[in-house]
Amino acid sequence: MYMLLLIALLFILMLIRVPVGISLILTSTIGILIEGISVLSVIQRLYSGTLSWLLTAIPFFVLAGIIMTEGGLSKRLVAVSDALVGWMPGGLAVVNIVASMFFGGISGSAIADTSAIGTVLIDEMENHGYSREFSCAVTVASSPIGMIIPPSIPFVVWSFISGVSLGKMFLGGVIPGILIGVSLIIVSIFISIKRGYQPARKINFQAIKNTYKDGIIAIFAPIIIIGGIMTGLFTATESAIIAVIYAWLVTQFIYKEFHFKDFPRVLLQAGITSASVMFIIGGATVFSWLLAINRVPQALGAIIVQYMLSPWLFTLLGGILMLVLGMFLDTTTIILLVGPVLAPIINTMNVDPILVAMIFMVVLAVGLFTPPLGLCLFVVVKIANVRLEDVAIEAIPFLIAMLSVAFILWIIPGTVTWLPGLLG
Repeated sequence: MYMLLLIALLFILMLIRVPVGISLILTSTIGILIEGISVLSVIQRLYSGTLSWLLTAIPFFVLAGIIMTEGGLSKRLVAVSDALVGWMPGGLAVVNIVASMFFGGISGSAIADTSAIGTVLIDEMENHGYSREFSCAVTVASSPIGMIIPPSIPFVVWSFISGVSLGKMFLGGVIPGILIGVSLIIVSIFISIKRGYQPARKINFQAIKNTYKDGIIAIFAPIIIIGGIMTGLFTATESAIIAVIYAWLVTQFIYKEFHFKDFPRVLLQAGITSASVMFIIGGATVFSWLLAINRVPQALGAIIVQYMLSPWLFTLLGGILMLVLGMFLDTTTIILLVGPVLAPIINTMNVDPILVAMIFMVVLAVGLFTPPLGLCLFVVVKIANVRLEDVAIEAIPFLIAMLSVAFILWIIPGTVTWLPGLLG
């Protein structure tokens, strides 16, 4: 019974903006004291919870994304996207989405995507006749593609929690990421035609040719990552290290916008971001251990068996849970809180764990731009100086499109499992 009170306390602390890691450690410490266990167990679990080779991928992916952003990657991705699709109806809206797809294949972070693409395109879209709120809605809806198209930091965290192969998770996110992009493009084109938003230019093969060199160099980063994992040349963690090296070589010696003097600042920024994530992971490990010794996962599993929930109904209900939690908490926190409870149950059911994880991830991506606490929504509101509720209303069609993709994954599992199946 006291576990329910602890969980309630945890959510209250996070809602009043106590840092997530501290909230987890504080509630876990109270629970451990109630259990009569030494408080030293908190320190031991906090330390051991981050001792995983897999987790070393996080700081390297963060560092690679920052280097390529600082080195002028975002504006080049926008340029190549503009040359490829800027002539379509609602051209700059489509450019925004395609650029997010490219950028998501490098940064692995939806928040970074929102900031980088939004800073470049929101004002540009408004200058070409798009409403500022619609421009923000397109940005905030497309940026979560960064957590679906590999590499993806949330995938690393889910793999760590559940034991699912990270390489297969990365491959499983390719088709869903493309489906999300296509669905958002369709919605953007429909709204743009209805409102009379005109393309910024006609198709220009010379522009495509001019941006091809810089564009293909940038896009080559995710190809290296996925290709290396798929062929078995290196692990996901090793691919993150290679991504850092590639990002540095490209931005310093080809783009020539990143310099050695920038390294201390970039390393500090990446270190702060990575440390905050790792601190949350450590706190979540302690809380998950407390759940385990109180047999919470087993109790939930018994309820599922008692009521004979089918795998598909379980996935549907789990997706609804993720959607609701995503309105209040960030993605990493949700994975670390819910993952240790749901992952053992998923493994006992007759369903592909990668499929279930991918459906959950798509639904969590929707939560990044849903009120009241969607993180990408807050970032874009701060960048563009607009009202949150206005952007949220404009984003409703995109929300429906992304939930439709989650439903497609649910009824057509091959959209997720086909590419991972190639690994054998």
